[in-house]
Amino acid sequence: MIKLLNNSKAFLNSKFYPLFVFFITFIAHTFSIEEICAGFLIFSAIVGLLICDDLKFLISPLFFFIFMFSEKSVSSDKFFEKPYLIAMIILATIVVIAFVCHFILHRKSIDLKGFYKSKLVFGIVLLSVSFLTNGLFSSAEYAYINIIFAIALVACLLFVYFIFSINLHKSNDLKEYIFYILFLLSLLLSSQVFLTFANQSIIENGQIVKESLLFGWGMWNNMGGMLAFFLPAHFYFACTVKKYGFIFYLTGIISYIAIILTLSRSSLLTASLIIIVCIICCCFIGYNKLQSRILTLSMILIGIIFVVVFREKILSLLNDFTSRGFDDNGRFKIYAYGILNFLANPVFGRGFYSPFVLEHQFISFLPFRFHNTIVQMMTTCGTVGLVSYLWHRVETVRFIFKNRNKFTFFIALSITSLLLCSLLDNHLFNLYPTFIYAVLLVILEKANQ
Repeated sequence: MIKLLNNSKAFLNSKFYPLFVFFITFIAHTFSIEEICAGFLIFSAIVGLLICDDLKFLISPLFFFIFMFSEKSVSSDKFFEKPYLIAMIILATIVVIAFVCHFILHRKSIDLKGFYKSKLVFGIVLLSVSFLTNGLFSSAEYAYINIIFAIALVACLLFVYFIFSINLHKSNDLKEYIFYILFLLSLLLSSQVFLTFANQSIIENGQIVKESLLFGWGMWNNMGGMLAFFLPAHFYFACTVKKYGFIFYLTGIISYIAIILTLSRSSLLTASLIIIVCIICCCFIGYNKLQSRILTLSMILIGIIFVVVFREKILSLLNDFTSRGFDDNGRFKIYAYGILNFLANPVFGRGFYSPFVLEHQFISFLPFRFHNTIVQMMTTCGTVGLVSYLWHRVETVRFIFKNRNKFTFFIALSITSLLLCSLLDNHLFNLYPTFIYAVLLVILEKANQ
């Protein structure tokens, strides 16, 4: 029995477990069998909470879980049926109990100093408080769902940051481990893009029908934003892996192609800036400078030839890019709504579910998003929210500059990618990018202690 427990703990803390999570998630999304696959992930997470003395193992199921839900399953609304809702409540209760047991069984491994001595904790707490005060004193029409969504945001940011701060041990492989998970996530999402093209008729008259790019857990903008978020992971390994680093360079190019195919303009713009920086880094730092230079020149040459030969087909396929150009797609009108909301209650904002924007449809539980983090914070949380967010940004930038190294640089690139995409699409308010962001901040600190 002891041997079994030791072997299980070793597996959960090894690089094989994220690979296992990757394949389970891939199978779940591809074949729309989320119920079965979710059971495997939840069971493994519960076992890990009971036998592992820190939460390193939990990063992969936490990051991957949302991406297993396919369009076929989500569009069927089966997860809103009574049996599924009851099952989810029961499983959520069991997971909560497992968390409680974890912190009781492994209380000697808990380090509260990791939280309250954090260099970033004040800004995160301040930002969380501003979420909770969204729309306060705005009007008699205050929607109480504001506080519910705020609690969800705080859970994804502050609570996740807290539990990993106090119970994630610093280790020699932590840097590679987090990029390994981001790399696998990027491969997973790229495969979802390519399989969507292979399995569905989303090309009509030689053009991609963007509205058909639905993945269940998200649509084209969500996919493009997440792929851009994870893109630097490829090039981190292209710089740091001594042998076969070129493989990661090539997978990075494949991920970039997947971003192009999402037809998300904000993601493509961000990813283009990020990949240029990554390629320059690969060409001048790290173990594979010569390989990277040869690959870069080759890719430029191949790209030019490909564009010249298939110019008409490419322009037709990517017609959405060429036809829209720099059209704001209604964003300036949305920003105007945001400013009106802000002026109506400049201290605490009008709240996440402001009546000022009821002519727009809310997306299920998620409130209306203003497609810009700054406008979103001003509108929903007022001056308190905006100042809190800017304070948090100053703290993270200051920490990154004080701890300059290769790992910090590539984590900063990932975070920058998310933030840039969020200036045109509010990814941070979609919840799942927020807890990934929170864990990255924890590991950024742990790796620089």
